[in-house]
Parts: sequence; structure tokens; C-alpha cells
Amino acid sequence: MWKTSLGMIGPGNRPYFGYFTNCDFVGKDVFMDAAIEFLPEKAWQAALANLQMDMSRATFETWVKPACLEDFNDGTFVISCMNSYGRDWLADRLTSTLERFLCGVMNREIKVRFIVKDQEYDLENSNDEDDEYSSETDSDPVELDILYRSIRDSLLEPGRVVRLPVYFLRWLPYVQSQVIFVVMALWQEYYLASGGKAQKGNNKVSVRAEQVCQWAGISRAQFFRLLQPGSALNWFARKTETDHEVDRRTGRAKKSCNKYVLLDTPLTPGDAEDLKSFLLDHGIRESPASALQAAVTADPKQILNYPVRLPPDNFEIMQPRYLTVQEIVRDLVGRRLTPELATLADQLADRILAQGEFILVSWYFLKNWLPTLGSDAAMLILVLRNLCYFNDETGELRDEVWIEGGYEAIAQRLGIKNPRTVATWLPAKIDRGKRKDELTDRTDQEFARRQRLQDLLGLFVDRTDHRVNSSGSYAWKFKVQRVDPLIPQHKIIWRAASSLLADCEDQGILDELYSWVDIEPNGCIETVKNGPKVVLRLSSSTNGCSETLAAILNDCLETLDLEGKDCFETLLKTLKRFKDSQKEKDTSSTQDSSNLSADDPDLQAVAAVTDSKGNWDLEKLLARADKKNRQILLNQEKDAQAFVSWVIHGASQASIQNPYSLAIAKLKENPETSAGGASERLAAYRPRQLAGLIEQELTFRSPSDRNWRMLFAQAKRDRIRLLADALGLILDIQEESWMSS
Repeated sequence: MWKTSLGMIGPGNRPYFGYFTNCDFVGKDVFMDAAIEFLPEKAWQAALANLQMDMSRATFETWVKPACLEDFNDGTFVISCMNSYGRDWLADRLTSTLERFLCGVMNREIKVRFIVKDQEYDLENSNDEDDEYSSETDSDPVELDILYRSIRDSLLEPGRVVRLPVYFLRWLPYVQSQVIFVVMALWQEYYLASGGKAQKGNNKVSVRAEQVCQWAGISRAQFFRLLQPGSALNWFARKTETDHEVDRRTGRAKKSCNKYVLLDTPLTPGDAEDLKSFLLDHGIRESPASALQAAVTADPKQILNYPVRLPPDNFEIMQPRYLTVQEIVRDLVGRRLTPELATLADQLADRILAQGEFILVSWYFLKNWLPTLGSDAAMLILVLRNLCYFNDETGELRDEVWIEGGYEAIAQRLGIKNPRTVATWLPAKIDRGKRKDELTDRTDQEFARRQRLQDLLGLFVDRTDHRVNSSGSYAWKFKVQRVDPLIPQHKIIWRAASSLLADCEDQGILDELYSWVDIEPNGCIETVKNGPKVVLRLSSSTNGCSETLAAILNDCLETLDLEGKDCFETLLKTLKRFKDSQKEKDTSSTQDSSNLSADDPDLQAVAAVTDSKGNWDLEKLLARADKKNRQILLNQEKDAQAFVSWVIHGASQASIQNPYSLAIAKLKENPETSAGGASERLAAYRPRQLAGLIEQELTFRSPSDRNWRMLFAQAKRDRIRLLADALGLILDIQEESWMSS
């Protein structure tokens, strides 16, 4: 045995690349009297070599090999990946494993952070912030979970929202909807990236361009076009000087990343002119305090034009300038503001900009509906929702609003130059004449596009009435849906999931479905988006299920578009998220038992599934089964041995996805009949003895037990862990990386 800072290395020719002190290698004349200090690059290569021995070649080549060491700073390895899928895969599965390994190699506290290569840019600068990669561990953490009331809510996640300042709606005639969505996306990413960090001067963060694009519903190319000098986005975000810096890894000079400054809620040029005129009319140059006090007490509509202030004719050639209430007041006063005047200016800014007034936009709307509807139609929904309200004192709900001025007024509010564009979003109320009998393909496609947009927009707003005003202009009345509907694809998944749950509950196999869901989504990320391969994978997804569940699942899958993007994966993740939120997590059975000794780790390891004498307890083993199946098995089985034997048999067969469900199904068909052979002989062992065999296998000390080797000598470690989980055994070992080899 060899001692290292990582612990004891056992036999099996699995070398660790670690930090060794005063140790010797058996069979080799190697002695070391001093610590070996690994460079970060060497440590990373050692970690790759160790991972390559732990997983299949295909998995290593696909996910791990493309990753490379981008930077090492203050104990943090920054690993770059080719895309966001690779980053998420590595972060979810390997973070803790790599941190433990590298900690032993470097002999110091190590953190690992994964990024997407060449897809980061800065909002100002984030090159040498000490707290960028640091993490503070709360000494008294609080665990939180969400209880979803329905499958629909588990898809919508209504609690996840982004705030859009109401004042930004006044910018629409100037910069149009797309720019406002980009500004909102930039602020959202800023808040997510800086959350939980202490403010140190300018709170600079790094965010990814592709993530901003997802929030804004635009392409990466369009995003960077908007960031160019002279674009409308420059009223809200400004690029700073790009300089050069030293690459910490190579020591060479390189161009620093793009740096931008976000401007906090600027005034529109029109509102700035209106405010300036109001203050001059009230004598701000002669009596600044009196003029400011008059502005603070006045209604905003006495200062600004409502509902919109159209931009001046020369706006497109105006140089973007950050205009604030405080700056306008200071220019008019002609000197730096005193504390009294500064307080009045701040109060005026709060009133003019409607500080504290926000439209809450759901993540679901931004990530699913915005790309589908387009920025202008999506913004119309937000504008109409902003005009709705609920009075919690009287219970009045206003979800119907009038828009005076018809299509022209709507177009002005959204910054759309041609009102006919708005008319195409809504179904015509009047038949304006006959259409040609034969239309060109291009015209047919345009009509189909308009019809689809009308159908989708109709899920949010319904034009219920109209009237003609004395001036001859139209006014439209809209009924507004204040809660997001599901997109068409998710509606199909919602129906499939709801039917699946209902059918399984009727058949008394809901717990079997939940057990299947726990196992099946594990490989979702590796599903190849290719028709035949998806169908092939689905054909084997019901292995190990009872005939009843397999039939229900097949009926459900026939309703899905299996070649649709992430359709099958979304169904599984939705079911799992809903299931996890519904099941109460009660760990009292493993933490408190009057029949167990607190000083006996062997008994504690199997307490969840044993009786007071340490033997298998069938009732505890069936705790996860649904009520109907649990009662059937408890009535027919005299002990737990047959059940345990089928679980062992299922875990030893790679084609069986759910050994727990297999055991229930087999015993329902043939009561008191075990799996036979080595599975039956292992089931006769006491729980602590079987747990010991599992622990040996997971710590690379293959058991010599003949029955064990007959079943599990060639088994992958994920199957061994699956056996422990199915039997509810709590193993007395440190968590290791146990991926497929």
C-alpha cells in the first residue's frame, strides 16, 4: 500500500498522480524525501490520465479530451470547453472529482471552474478580481426546494422572472423593441453573475454573449452588431477602451476582452427636453430649490408627454449621450449641487423614472415565446399587461384595456414606422374585398406566416371590441392573458405527462413510473438527435419495466414527435422535476432509531432496510413502492429474500433499467419465487455483509466471494451503485467517481 495525501492506494495497477512525501513504491527503488510540487499544466494532465482510466473511451473522447486548461489563478483551475453542452456535462459530473484529485496533486485547496472557450466578454473588466472564482461556504446552510402544484407549473416555472423597468417603455419610439430586450438581457446576466458577491468599487463581472442572446431572443451576430459604435444600444451600454494584458499562462501579451459599461436608466432625449423646459419655466436659475420642489410635487404628466413622446426628426443622427435628471439639474443650476438640492434632484429622478415600477417578465416568456413571436409582438403583450392590474383591497381584476388611436397609436408606442405591420398581427374584422383565386408560393407562405403569428398572439390577447371616436380614429379593446400559456411543443408534452401520471395512478404503478423516471433521464444529455437512433434508444427504454408500465409508456411515446428537438428529454425532465417536488423527503428512518446504537456504523449503514436484528425488512424495502403493490407483496411474501434476489439479478443485467420495478413485477407474477442461482445465494446474506461486498467493489478491492464474482466481476461501477440504491443501503465509503469504465 502506498500513502499519499489522497489516502491509501490499493492494488489493481491504478496509479494516482498525487503529492507524495517520505514514501516508497513497492517493487521500485524510488524514495522521495521532499514534496514534489506539480505545475498546474502537469497537474491537469495527470487528472486527464486518471479520468481516462475511469471512463469509457467514447465518453472520454467526447466530453473530457476537448477540454483544456485555460488559466490557473489563486487556487482555481479554469477549464475551457468547446460549447455550453460540454461545459454543463463536465460541471455536473466532474467538478467534485477533479477538485479532490487536484487538491491531492497540488497539496492545497483547489477549485475548478468550467467556461465556454472564446465565448466570454466583460461588462467592464473581470481579469483579476479575487472574488471571481472564490466561493464562500456558509457555516449554517439552508436547503430549499420547490413544490409545484401541477405539471404545467413545472414547465412554466412561474417564480423565475426578470424585471423590466416601466420607464423603458418610453424608449420604444426611439430604439424599438429589440434593443430594449437586449438591455434587459444585459442587466439580467449582470445580476446573475454578480449575485452574492460583496460590492468592491465597480462590481465588474464576466458574462457570456450566447447567454445574453438567449434572454434577448436574437442571434450572436445581431448582438455584436448592436454593440458597434453608433447603434441605438449605445444609449444604454457603452464600450470602453480595449487594452492589452499579460496572459498568465503563457506570459505573452494579448488583447484584453471586450469591456462595456451599463448605463443606469437614462432619460430619453425628448423627456430630457421636457424636463428642462418645465424647470426653466419655474425659475430654476433664480430659485433652484423652489423649482425642484414644484417638479417633485407635480404629476409626471405635467412634465412629460403621455403615453409616448415621439423622437425628434434628427434623432437617428444624434450622438448617444447618457442623460440623467441629476445632470440636467446641475447644468441648469450651473454649479455642483448642495446636499439639499441633491436630495430634491434624487426625489425628482425617482418620480420621473418611476423608480420601483417594474414589469415582471418570466424566464419562460423570454426563452420560449420571445424567439417565436418576435420582439415587436412580444413587446405589445408586455405593454398591454402593464395596463392591467389587480386590486387586492377590492378584488377587482382588470384584464381588459382600451387602446385609443388604433393601429397607428400601437405602432407609435412600439416604435414601428408602418402601422400596417401591427394590422397583420390581428385577424381582420372586416372583409376588405375578394382575393385572387390563385396566389404565388411566396404569397401563400406570407399568409401562412401571418396566420401562425395571429394564432400564437391570440393565446395572449384577444381583440374583443372597437369604437370610432369623434375625431374619426379607431379605439381597440383587448382582453389580455396575464399568465403565459405553454408553447405548442410543451402543450403536447404537458398532455402526455398528465395522461401518463393519470394512467399509472389508475393502474397502481405510479411509484414504478417514478422509479423509472429516476433512472432514465441520466443519459438524456448523451442522446443523439438523430431519428433512427432516438427510436432505437426508446425501444430499449422500457427494459426492466412491468408489462403494464411498458404498455402505458409506449402509448405515451406515440403521441410525441420523437424527432422534435429535445421532445423526449423534456418529457423525462418534466416528470422528474414534478416528481421530486411532490415527494416528501423523510430521512428520519436513517437518522433516528431506538433499536440502533449511535456508535455502530455497521448497523447505521443498513438501518433503513433492516429490522432490529439487522435482517432484511421487506416492509422497509417496499417503502418506495406504491400502496397497492406494497400491500400485495406484504400479503404474499413470507420474507424479503425473493425480493432482494430479483433486485440483485436486475442490477447484474446491463439491459435492465430498473431492478426495483423488475423485482415487484416478477413477484406479482410468481409469488415467493426467487431469481435463483448466485442471485438467490447473495440474497441470503445479511444486509451488512452484502453492503461490505458493494463497498469493496466501489473502492477497487474486488471481492473474492464466488457468488459475487459470478454476477458482478465484469459489471460497471454504475451498476454496483444502482444495486446499493435499489436496496436502500447507505455505504460507509467516501463518494468517488464511479463512472462507466
